[in-house]
Amino acid sequence: MKSIISFAAAVTLALPAAAQEQTAASVRAEALNAFGAALPEIENYPDSMLPGAWAWMNDVEDGEGALDMKTMQLIALAVAAQVPCQYCTHYHRAAAMSYGATEQEVAEAAVIAGYVRHWSAVLYGTGTDLEAYTKMVDGLFASQ
Repeated sequence: MKSIISFAAAVTLALPAAAQEQTAASVRAEALNAFGAALPEIENYPDSMLPGAWAWMNDVEDGEGALDMKTMQLIALAVAAQVPCQYCTHYHRAAAMSYGATEQEVAEAAVIAGYVRHWSAVLYGTGTDLEAYTKMVDGLFASQ
């Protein structure tokens, strides 16, 4: 129990000051203002956890990471299609398009997601030895 409390305290201290000061009501108002709509994922989130989730959402989607926003949204779309989540697929497809993704890029993201899932099913289903596979792949890319 003591380690859980220490972890929670560390996480709270690591949160941006804005997340620590916000209330669920202020987050919902900020989200409504930012998006012009009451987002169900924000409206339905537990009050006690919403400020942290909102801070995380803003940090992930601020466009300041190593990936550009179009690439990030194409990755999110591919993951959402494989989960599968109709809500997330719809959102991330629209977001990717808003950042300039073409229909071909959206299609490729979806196909690549299915491609990876296919080969994963083959490897798992046939009981491929992970250690041997890892060594083989490392050897393939060692000279590059």
